[in-house]
Amino acid sequence: MKRFLCRQDAGAPCRWIIDGWNWKMLLCVCIFFNFQFSFFNSARAQKPGTAPVKVSTETQVMHGRKYYVHIVEKGQTVYSIAKAYKVESYDAVTHVDIHFLHPGDTVWLPARGQFSTSTEDIEAQKQEAIRKQQEENERKREEKSREQENPGSVMSPYESPRNNQREGGNENLKTPPRQAGTPSENANRNDQRTPEVRKTGKVIKMAVMMPLHLDQIEDISTTKFDIEQRGKKSYKQFEFIEFYEGIRMALDELSTKGISVEINVVDVSTNTAAAVEDAFSSHRVAESDFVVALLFRDAFDKAAELAREAGVYIVNPMTTRSEICAENAQMVKIQPSMESQVRAMLNNMKAERPNGHLYIIHGANAKSEKPLLDELKRQLSERGDIKYTLFNWNQSNKLTSTLKATPNCNVLSIYDHKVDQMRVYVSNLLNRLAAFKNDSPTLYTISDWTRDYNDIDFSQLQLLGYHTFSLSWDMTNSVHVEFLKAFRNAYGSEPTSPLAATGYDLTMYIVNGLNRRNREFWNQPTESMPTLVHPLHLSRRQAGLENDQPQLFRMESLHFIPAQ
Repeated sequence: MKRFLCRQDAGAPCRWIIDGWNWKMLLCVCIFFNFQFSFFNSARAQKPGTAPVKVSTETQVMHGRKYYVHIVEKGQTVYSIAKAYKVESYDAVTHVDIHFLHPGDTVWLPARGQFSTSTEDIEAQKQEAIRKQQEENERKREEKSREQENPGSVMSPYESPRNNQREGGNENLKTPPRQAGTPSENANRNDQRTPEVRKTGKVIKMAVMMPLHLDQIEDISTTKFDIEQRGKKSYKQFEFIEFYEGIRMALDELSTKGISVEINVVDVSTNTAAAVEDAFSSHRVAESDFVVALLFRDAFDKAAELAREAGVYIVNPMTTRSEICAENAQMVKIQPSMESQVRAMLNNMKAERPNGHLYIIHGANAKSEKPLLDELKRQLSERGDIKYTLFNWNQSNKLTSTLKATPNCNVLSIYDHKVDQMRVYVSNLLNRLAAFKNDSPTLYTISDWTRDYNDIDFSQLQLLGYHTFSLSWDMTNSVHVEFLKAFRNAYGSEPTSPLAATGYDLTMYIVNGLNRRNREFWNQPTESMPTLVHPLHLSRRQAGLENDQPQLFRMESLHFIPAQ
């Protein structure tokens, strides 16, 4: 969920010590260097290191591909290292920001020639690796089954006996100890464990971990007055309840088709690793076919770690962080991938303004903006049919004059800072862009500002032909209308957030796939589901699965309609 993402601004890149200068001269120099730095910031960041790079012969196979393992030495950068290995810098795999490598850090470089192979060959390599993983997992399951049939067999470390209690409370079994080794070695070993999926016609086990705050359920008032004021009163128990209600709608519909699902709902109301570990073991989550985890960042990362160790697929319904899929083959990310969002947005810009000029507004040294900015640069350099300019918001006083000098503009805002700074920024940007009376630019954002900022000026967004990725309701779409009717019939009111549709969509998509194709669904989860409220199509762009069908909307008559 966007608003809960961790944001951190990078510090100033250098410090000036100036003594005895005239203050007017100092002011002029500061303005000059500020302009120079913002203009050449990208080029400076990509300057290769001066230290020589010796190519390593040590290799490691991850997710069906072979990588060279390189240990960083003083003076080396990811650019100089990638150049020595004859690969593009964005193909290098690191666990830290590429601008802040230190001696001793590890960089994984794809073996030369792999990225020149055809898409079919790469997909064949993936399928072969998955097939071997499944065979190994089947062998382990058979051994486990034989041990359980034997009265003298030892209990599996993933079983959690209900009678294992301490005096005064339950004692949850600890998860198996983590294997020693590098993060990539651990990921590679854990990815060998493919989750078990029941045969067609059998019950599919689904676990849902989410904050329900059941310990505070008695705080809810049930008087007639308070029930009527539900929309005005804030109860934590209702914060995500519509997500569960959407899941229940999907399960009711699946039952009419003869598909049986056993759902295990686990309340995780504390955003800590300890709370997740307790819930995971005490509620036998590892015995599920898949886990849906609507959790905040720290809690979800722990749940993902435990699910991978248990060989269970875990679904994240709301995060925009693509890095969660980088090394976890059992990860399923429902929100669209950054790559697909950028592609959809650039295609729309080219379709609506074939000769338009794109201005990308960003902040200076904002670490949270870097992944999106890198992806934009990569795709823009590959296609070459869109002219663009990077505009640093530090020069915001020049924005209006700059845009007027280049008519027929698109403006994409990726500026991302703290919440209080963002509210001021959004207001200032809209005021500057709305100053155009004729040929106003078209505004694009990845996140939906109408949801993030409830006091935003819709008339200004309308004037700018606002485009964004939104899970809004489209009343011209019969599927949306029917879902809203069904929700009202089931719960007496329409949903107040897109979470209801998200819970419905992911449940219908995954359960239908598992029921029809068993474990093969995880290999190529290409279900065709025209009845879903929002598009959903999973593919392996990284190790894990991501939705590659984003829906771009544009504002028209003060509401959103699908953009071309």
